[in-house]
Amino acid sequence: MDKTLVRKLAFVLLVKLALLLALWWGFVREQRVAVDADQVAAQLLQGIRTHPQGAQP
Repeated sequence: MDKTLVRKLAFVLLVKLALLLALWWGFVREQRVAVDADQVAAQLLQGIRTHPQGAQP
């Protein structure tokens, strides 16, 4: 009985993986985002700045 359960679970997982791959291939694969290194650095450094205790950001 355990082997049957394992087989069924493996089959379901493979089907889910195949569906996710098909969705990614159909909708996400060709999407691109332009990234500017200076803007990324500025955004990251903005989050690092600390404010004095009690001060409003």
